[in-house]
Amino acid sequence: MGSKGPASRGQKRAAKTKARQRRQQSSAGSHVSTFPAGLLEEFGEWLADRDMGEHAERVVGLVRTTLTQIDRANPGFSVTSWTPNDAHFIVDAVERIEESDQDNGPAAATNIVVTLLEFLTFLDETDAWTGSDEDFSHCMEDLTDFIDNDPDVLDPDDIELPDVPESEESTALSGLPLIAGLDALVARVGAGIPVADIAELAGALADDHDHDHDHDHETAPEDLTALDYWAVAFATNTLQANDTDVTPGTEIGGFTSRSVDILRSAVTHHIRHQLTLSEVDISMALSNTFALQTLLAAMTDDLPLDNPEEDYEGLEGEDLRTAQLIDYRVRALQEQGILVPNEDALEVPAALRPAVLAGVRLAEPFGDHDHEEAF
Repeated sequence: MGSKGPASRGQKRAAKTKARQRRQQSSAGSHVSTFPAGLLEEFGEWLADRDMGEHAERVVGLVRTTLTQIDRANPGFSVTSWTPNDAHFIVDAVERIEESDQDNGPAAATNIVVTLLEFLTFLDETDAWTGSDEDFSHCMEDLTDFIDNDPDVLDPDDIELPDVPESEESTALSGLPLIAGLDALVARVGAGIPVADIAELAGALADDHDHDHDHDHETAPEDLTALDYWAVAFATNTLQANDTDVTPGTEIGGFTSRSVDILRSAVTHHIRHQLTLSEVDISMALSNTFALQTLLAAMTDDLPLDNPEEDYEGLEGEDLRTAQLIDYRVRALQEQGILVPNEDALEVPAALRPAVLAGVRLAEPFGDHDHEEAF
């Protein structure tokens, strides 16, 4: 969805570089690499009461990995006493990350910087910072500048929903493959059916299936789609389940009569369920994040370009897997009728946007902390 503007950040930093170098010349030899025991555990506890509290384990893990890599690549780095040159090193590194992959890089770079800002705030508030006040201010400023110069990241609040007649919304929602799939489940369940008679659902419950839709998982694509539909049916109370049986739910009447509220809720939960994780998987989280940003952009005037001929040349390992997962996510949303072609771009139809935007708001691309509601 376009590159950011690293040149503007570089210009802002250029004026500071000489001053930073002068400040560090006197202390360059005294910097001893340390990783205080228990520090990251304390960081996790500190996160518990903050906005990222639900993601504390993931944040700590990402910070641990990032600091370890910085320490290896930047001799003399101190975890509790960064210098402006350390921050400069970090920003240069994350800029290389975002520029190395137009699709995945910006999200990965932003996640790294946001978590490091949280860590610096923790060091300051708990008096664990051992450097100078001036150095702390410079480090915070450099990392904050990186985030503030991130025009490509969209927020659900950035989206203005068009006025769409209810009849048009109902028609658009009813025509989605999801609704036909739910119709099939309702017919299959009838007045009630044992869970044991539903092979894909029984297997998922027995194995505590993650439902994270890794496209190279052993589960066949049609089985993943079926699991998606079951999850939506339960989340909307169209169907309900206990340990032994699946039966019609409290909203079955609204669904069969094509209540716009129930249809909209079904699409909302479909988006939420697909783009929410229940276990740590950075590649999957990045693909979910990219899909969410694509959906948001597809509801603006600056539509994301469609790129059906993905080129994976030069990618391998986890980078290749991430790129393939992103492609899988975007193609799946197209097959579902959520993203539709608009010349060489992709768009969410106006009549679907209320439901899709609600799903984007509910999605947890880095972790689902209420996933049991689906069953």
